[in-house]
Amino acid sequence: MDSQTLRRAAEWRLQAIARRANRQRHRGAFEVRDVSFTSRAGYTIAARLTRIAGAGSSPGLVVSPGIHQGLKELSGTAAVVNAEELAGSGYAVLTLDPAGRGASWGEEDYGGPEHQDNVRGAILELQKECASVGVLSLSLGVAAAAGALARWPELGAAFLLDWEGPCDRQIITSGGTILVPAAGHALDDEGYWAPREAVRHVGAIGCPYVRLQALPDHAQPTETRHAMRMAHAAATAQRSGALPWFQLNDHPRSEVPQRPTWLAGGPLAANVAIRRKLRALRESLS
Repeated sequence: MDSQTLRRAAEWRLQAIARRANRQRHRGAFEVRDVSFTSRAGYTIAARLTRIAGAGSSPGLVVSPGIHQGLKELSGTAAVVNAEELAGSGYAVLTLDPAGRGASWGEEDYGGPEHQDNVRGAILELQKECASVGVLSLSLGVAAAAGALARWPELGAAFLLDWEGPCDRQIITSGGTILVPAAGHALDDEGYWAPREAVRHVGAIGCPYVRLQALPDHAQPTETRHAMRMAHAAATAQRSGALPWFQLNDHPRSEVPQRPTWLAGGPLAANVAIRRKLRALRESLS
C-alpha cells in the first residue's frame, strides 16, 4: 500500500471512532423516522428522515448517494458524511435506498432514469414538510441528482451540491477504476449513457449549482477534468440565463478559474468541506 492509501485508511478509522463517540454524546438529540414512497414504476422506495429533535422549521436536504450506498451507509460510518452530521448543519435530511439497494424494490440503475425518479420522489416527500429542499449528491449520485432536476425543473430545488461526481462516460470508466456502472454497455451506447451523464444535465437544473472537488479525488486520485467540465457546462448555462449561478469550491460565484484551488483530499477534509458549504447554502436560503 502507498502512503496515500494508508493515510486515507487511517482517516476512515479515526472518523468512524469520532462518529461513534458523537452518537453516544448526542443520544436522543435527533428525530429519526423511516418513511417510504412509491416510484412511478411502482417500486416501494425506502427512505429515512433525520432532523434535530424539537427543531422548528428548517430547509430540507435530499441525499443522492454514491454507488452501492444507501440508508445503512448514510446512517453509519461508511459514507463520507452521514445523516446526523447533515442534520446538525441545520437541515431536515431525507436519505434513501435507490431502487435495487437495501430495502427498496426494483433493480440497480446506476443513476439512470429509475434512480432519477427516486430522487424526484424523495424531493416531493420532503416538500410535504419543508418549504425549500436542496440536493446533495455524493460521487456517482450526481447522475441521478442532476438528471432528476433537469427532467423535472418544476420541483424547484433550492440548490444542487455536487461532491466529486464523475460527469460523463469517459470519467466514469476512466482508468478502469469504476467499471461497474457501465453494466456491460459499450461507451458508444448512447441510449444507456446519455441519461447518466451529469454534464449534459447541469445546465438545465434551474437552481444554483455548487461543486466540491479535492485533489486527490476520492475515487480517481489524479482526476479533475470532471470538475472543470461541470464548471464549463454550468458557466454556459449561466451566461444564457438558464442557471442562476454556480460555484467551484470557494472561488467567486459564476467564475471558471484558470488555476483552480482544489480542496485538501481525504475523508476528514471532505466531511468538513461538505458541512461547511451546506451551512453557507442554508444561510443564503434565510
